[in-house]
Amino acid sequence: MNLTDIGMGRPSRRRLLGIGGSALSLLLAACGGEAAPAAAPAKADPTKAPAAAAATTAPAPTAAAAAAAPTKAPAPAAAAAPVTIEILTRDGVEAPTGHSQFFNNQAKKNFTPDSKITVQFVDAKPNVGEKLFVLAAANTLPDGSWFGVVADGENGREQAQKGIFKPLDDLIKQDSRFEKGIYFKSFMDVLAVAGKQYAVPIHTHYGTNVLYYNKNLTDAAGVKIPDDGSWTIDEFIEIAKKLTKKEADQWGYWPVTAGMFSEFGAFNVRQFGGEYFDEEGKKLLIDTPESRAGLEWIHSSIYKHLLIDDPNRKIEGAPLGLTGQRGLFAMGKLAMHNTTPGLVAEYKKPGTTEVNFPVGIALFPKGKDGKRGTQASGSGMGLTKVDKQAAVWEWLKFVSNKDNGVEQVFGGAGSPGGRTDVWNDPKLLKERDPIYTNIIKAFPQGAGTLRLPANYKLGQVNTAVNTELKNYFDNKSSLADAVSKALQAGNELLK
Repeated sequence: MNLTDIGMGRPSRRRLLGIGGSALSLLLAACGGEAAPAAAPAKADPTKAPAAAAATTAPAPTAAAAAAAPTKAPAPAAAAAPVTIEILTRDGVEAPTGHSQFFNNQAKKNFTPDSKITVQFVDAKPNVGEKLFVLAAANTLPDGSWFGVVADGENGREQAQKGIFKPLDDLIKQDSRFEKGIYFKSFMDVLAVAGKQYAVPIHTHYGTNVLYYNKNLTDAAGVKIPDDGSWTIDEFIEIAKKLTKKEADQWGYWPVTAGMFSEFGAFNVRQFGGEYFDEEGKKLLIDTPESRAGLEWIHSSIYKHLLIDDPNRKIEGAPLGLTGQRGLFAMGKLAMHNTTPGLVAEYKKPGTTEVNFPVGIALFPKGKDGKRGTQASGSGMGLTKVDKQAAVWEWLKFVSNKDNGVEQVFGGAGSPGGRTDVWNDPKLLKERDPIYTNIIKAFPQGAGTLRLPANYKLGQVNTAVNTELKNYFDNKSSLADAVSKALQAGNELLK
C-alpha cells in the first residue's frame, strides 16, 4: 500500500493475497516479449521546474525550491490525430472515491481535451495482477496498466521480468521535459527491474507511520500529541493508557495484527531496527532480536498495557459500514490508530460523513534508539503494448505530474503523488494537513527501501508468515514458537 493506500475500511471486492482483514481495511484507503520503444512522442512546451540532480536518496527540497515549483503542470502534447488507448486499472472506475475514478475524471476533464487522446479504463477483477496475466495469456493486452507492488495482485515486477510491461528508458531519455529525479528514488527503484524502468509512480507514501487521533478524546484527557512525531513509543504508551476507559468501551490504541505483513509488519520491526526480508529478498529476518522486539511491542500493547480489548474485535454499526480500526475510530471509541497518509483525504475533506469529530494527524513516535519505521510503497503505471506507446507515454506523464499528485488527495484518491514537490505543495499543506511536509523533514534520506522476495512470491510468503504470527497475537502461542514456524514456512517459499 495504499494498498495499499486509500485506507478504505469498507468491504472490498478486490482479493489481496497475504493481507488479512484489519490490514486490508486500512491499507485499501491507497498489480509478450520485450520490445524496443519507437520514436519519442512530441514534447510539451510550457516551462517546468528545474531538473533535479540524480541522487541516491530523495532529499526534501528547500523552502525556496518548493516555492519556485510550477503551479501548473505542462499540458500533454497534442496527438497528430485523435487516438484511443486502453488502460487496465484498479477496480473502481465508477466508484464515488478511489484512484481509478479520479483518473477517469481527470482524463475526461483535462487530458483528452488537450491531447486528443481518449483513455478507456478497464476495471481489473479480481485484481490487476491476475487480470493482466489473463489478458497476456490471451494476447489481448491493454495499451497500459496499473503496476501493482504490494497490492492489486502485487505482480508488477514479475510481469515486467516476463516482458508484459515494456521498459520506459528510451522514452524517458528522449523526453527532455520529463524529470525523473523529482520522484521518490526509493519507489522508482521498486518500479525498475534489472536496471530498466517499467513504470512511473501514481501514488506513493512512506509506510504505515501516520497516526490518526480523536482530538475530542485527547483534549478531554488533557494530553497533547506532537504532530511532528517528536516523542517516543514509551510516551505513546502512557498517553494511550490515559485514553483507555474500559468501562466506557473507549480504547487508546488498536494495533494491526491480522495480516500485518508486509506493510504494517515492516513498519513495526523497523521501529526497533529489524527487517522483514534480507536485501536480496531470499531470506526472512523476523527472528533477529530487533524484529522480535517490534513484534513483542505489539503484543504488549494488547495484553500488558490493555490498550484494546480484543485484537480481532468485530465492528458493527460504524458509519459507512466501516470495519476494523477505522470503524471503531469513526464510532468515537478508539482514540488512535495508524496507517498510511491515505486517510488524510477522507478525514480532512469538507463535509466528511465518516467522522463527526476533529481528527489530529501526527507522525508515529520514535522507536528504540530514535529509529523510525518507514517503507516506500504505493503503485505505478506502465506501458504494456508498443503500438500506441507515444500516446501512452503522454498519459503516464500526465497521471504522474505535480498537479495530479496534489489534486488526487482532494479528489478522493488517497495518498499524494510520489514527488517531493507534491508533498511540499502549499495548497496541500494548508487545505489538508502539514503531515506531508512533517514526513519529508523526518526522513531527510527519503522513504525506507521496499524489500521484496526475489522470486516474486510476496503474497504467499505474507500468508504463511501472518498465519503463524496470528497465534502469537491471539495469545495462543509464544513469540519463539510463532516466529520459528513463520520462519520455516516463509523461507521454504523463498527457495
